[in-house]
Amino acid sequence: MPFRSPFANLAVARGAVIRSYEGVELAESYGDPRAEATETRLGAGLFDRALRVGLRFTGADRASFLHNLLSNDVAALRPGTGCYATLLTRESKVVADADVLCLEEAIRLQLDRHVKDKARAHLERFLVADDVEIEDRSEEEASLGVHGPRAPEILENALPGCELPRGELEHRPAALAGATLLVVRNDWTGDPGFEVVTARSDASRVWEAILAVGEPRGLRPVGMAAADILRLEAGRARVGIDFDETRLVLEAALERGIHFAKGCYLGQEIVERASARGHVNRRLVGIRIDGKIPPPPHARILAEGSEIGQITSAAFSPHLDAAIALGYVKRARADPGTPVSVEISGAHAPAMVVGLPFYRRT
Repeated sequence: MPFRSPFANLAVARGAVIRSYEGVELAESYGDPRAEATETRLGAGLFDRALRVGLRFTGADRASFLHNLLSNDVAALRPGTGCYATLLTRESKVVADADVLCLEEAIRLQLDRHVKDKARAHLERFLVADDVEIEDRSEEEASLGVHGPRAPEILENALPGCELPRGELEHRPAALAGATLLVVRNDWTGDPGFEVVTARSDASRVWEAILAVGEPRGLRPVGMAAADILRLEAGRARVGIDFDETRLVLEAALERGIHFAKGCYLGQEIVERASARGHVNRRLVGIRIDGKIPPPPHARILAEGSEIGQITSAAFSPHLDAAIALGYVKRARADPGTPVSVEISGAHAPAMVVGLPFYRRT
């Protein structure tokens, strides 16, 4: 039975179409995903982030344990700071990616719901004599996002007296409408943004309180279809869609989650070997397609009549007024500016490999 987001009824009351995403019932759109994406870029959007959940790590060895298993420098984190990291197999293939948040008495991993159990089981394989306890917070908490150029203004007015986090994945406690919050800076749309974590029992009250302050300042609810457009424009690959356990971390272009000087961690030997060689055989790249029709997942990418890769995700970009996609191509065709074509409905649409992100804040 699908899990229903605590924000779903509020979304329906505002005219949202509900759809199941990875077993979670969420707002797909409020009528026009392209308009929702555009208005978020101009003002701000309020997002249901029920697909993002938390694993909470406590115990004296929590930092060293995670430092030895994740690809980024967890040991360097201090309370209120965070980093993006990947959890790898010994072969450096991607089990999960996560936002790592260092709290006073715990470390949190914020990650996609559908890889949460796999990630926990993978980590627990390496728990031997470590003083570490893992708590799954997915049933107790809910998350929403406020993103767009007016997001800081909106939250400053909604949370008077709270100094908003400024650096990526910095975080602060806050309170709103009688609820305790964790406010995390996360610019995954390419514009300023914040993720807000609260108790599920307080979720609807927090949503309504933020909207009450935000709507006069350009805030509007935004569905999953528009969220996908925005994260693609920002060049953000998503686990289970653009990469999974069949992909090397360097193939998936996730270097921002790797600290190359930190020393040993699970999968590090293969990462170092590929880095020393200077390349991997395939690479996730951005593709800009001539025309407005996005290709389906697994559509073939071709060069000179031969298949060189496949699309993983695609959408029409209102910002570029063109179809955009992420996809894997052979190393020799991965440089920005390389002409390719993409198979759409039996035809070959001209396209080009481009540098990521597609959208850059001006």
